Amino acid sequence: MGQQFIKFAIVGVLGFVTDLLIFYLLVFMNIEGLLARVCAFWCATILTWLGNRFFTFAAYDSDWFKQFIRHLSVSHLFGMVNISVFYCLSLIAPLFLAFLVGTAIAMLGNYTFSKFWVFSEKHEKAAT
Repeated sequence: MGQQFIKFAIVGVLGFVTDLLIFYLLVFMNIEGLLARVCAFWCATILTWLGNRFFTFAAYDSDWFKQFIRHLSVSHLFGMVNISVFYCLSLIAPLFLAFLVGTAIAMLGNYTFSKFWVFSEKHEKAAT
């Protein structure tokens, strides 16, 4: 897991920063908050797909559209996991701890699904 997981984490940090910067830029431009949030999330999701496709997993020989749809599915699924864990823990624990645990669980799940489903060479060969 080592080096590949570190690359995954680097791409994730870049995605987080992109998400945050685009969100605040759009809010600064007087775009409604929820619309700004959705647009920023999608920009970050596209960036993380590209980063993981070319940098983390080097899976650029596969069908990019199917891979992108799988990435979107995993991103949305673990986004919901992150927020759900955060919400539940925030009822009984400090917010920073709820944020940290939700993010950690989502990151591990996202990495596992990305490695074995989204960017898996075995999955690509079986699909063709």
